[in-house]
Amino acid sequence: MSIATLAAWLVTVSIGGYMLRTWIARGGLRRQRATGAGVPPPVVFGHASTALTGLAVWIVFLATGWRPLAWLDVGIASTAITLGICMVTLWTPYPIRDPADEPPATAPPPKTVPPDDFTVTDEMIAKLLAEPFPARARRRRVHLLPLIPACHGLTALATFLLATLTALPRH
Repeated sequence: MSIATLAAWLVTVSIGGYMLRTWIARGGLRRQRATGAGVPPPVVFGHASTALTGLAVWIVFLATGWRPLAWLDVGIASTAITLGICMVTLWTPYPIRDPADEPPATAPPPKTVPPDDFTVTDEMIAKLLAEPFPARARRRRVHLLPLIPACHGLTALATFLLATLTALPRH
């Protein structure tokens, strides 16, 4: 079970590292400093450093087998999870949408259809010859980005549960 806990730690830290890197790369840190909106950087970096500390403590526990280190890891994981919940509650810094992905603010007005759709006129034929295939409406993209922090949270909970079960005495 201790190896499963290590795997859960690694997956959780990997997803968290990806989110932190994306947040920094897309200007989340600069935006927070400039506007003051969002989660303060000490909370974000405190969450990340606490999680990395928990991973390191778990690796030392695996190397030594000393059970108090497992309990220390449970406490560190609790702290990291608490900071993560604070981040979600205050304002999730991820995902930061790329302005290039956003649809234009002003869409062109819809084309008007003549009142009588079944009457063929010279104007309609000329319009069809000028524009034979009307542009299709762009499909709405499914944004799966919210699944990344959700998976991060679920793996964090799994890590906490596995660490707690591993730390319990066996009879």
